[in-house]
Amino acid sequence: MIDLHKLPPEGVRQAGTTDKLELEGDVSLRDLAWSVFVLPSDGDVFIEVKGQALWQGCCCRCLAPLDRPLTVESQFLGSKDADLVGRGSHALGSQDLDVVFLPEDSLDEAELVREQFELQAPMHPLCAEDCKGLCPNCGKNWNKGLCHCRPEADQIPSALNRALTKALAGIKLDPES
Repeated sequence: MIDLHKLPPEGVRQAGTTDKLELEGDVSLRDLAWSVFVLPSDGDVFIEVKGQALWQGCCCRCLAPLDRPLTVESQFLGSKDADLVGRGSHALGSQDLDVVFLPEDSLDEAELVREQFELQAPMHPLCAEDCKGLCPNCGKNWNKGLCHCRPEADQIPSALNRALTKALAGIKLDPES
C-alpha cells in the first residue's frame, strides 16, 4: 500500500513480480513483472504503471489454449477532486480522459496493476486470424480437418421450423398496399 499523504517530493517507485495471477473467465497471467511510480502533483498524484506478463487463455472460436505476451504502460492523474474527474457538460479534452478519482488515502499497487492488465487483456483472442472454429454439432476443431456432420442447410428442419413454414405458406403479401 502506498500512503498518498506521505509521498516524498521525488515520488515513490515500487516494483514486483508474481508467478501467476488469476483473472476473470479462466484467464491468467504468468511471469508478471511490474513497476508503479507515484509522484505528488499539486494535491493530486501522477501515476505510472508498467509491466509485462504472459497472458494465458483460449481462442474464442476453437477453444485452443493460447499464450500471448502482454505489455502494459499507462499514465494518468489521480485526484480526490470529484469535480476534476467529472466536470459536467464541457467539451472533454484528451487530458480529461486520463484523470481517475482516488477517494482513498492509500493506493493498493497490486490491485492497480491487476486492473491495468485486465484493461489490456484481449477480449476476443484468436489462435489465428483465419481460425475456423468448432463444429456446432459434434464439436470437432475445424482447424484440424472437417468432420462428417451434414452441413446445416442439408439438415431436416425442426418441428418448429416446419410448423412456421406451413403457417406462413398461405400468407400472400401485396407489395403495393
